[in-house]
Amino acid sequence: MSPTQQMLEYQKELDENQMQVRKMVLESYQDIAAGKGRDCNEFFDELEKRYSHA
Repeated sequence: MSPTQQMLEYQKELDENQMQVRKMVLESYQDIAAGKGRDCNEFFDELEKRYSHA
């Protein structure tokens, strides 16, 4: 397999992973809006803590 083909496959895999993550995040937002799972404020507080130290 050529380096170009490898790069294209790698990019395709990254794109698919990114779409999957976005889908999961949107599903989580929908669950929060529907009152399922955790409190919305708790969710965003955790995200803020996680990324404010990054």
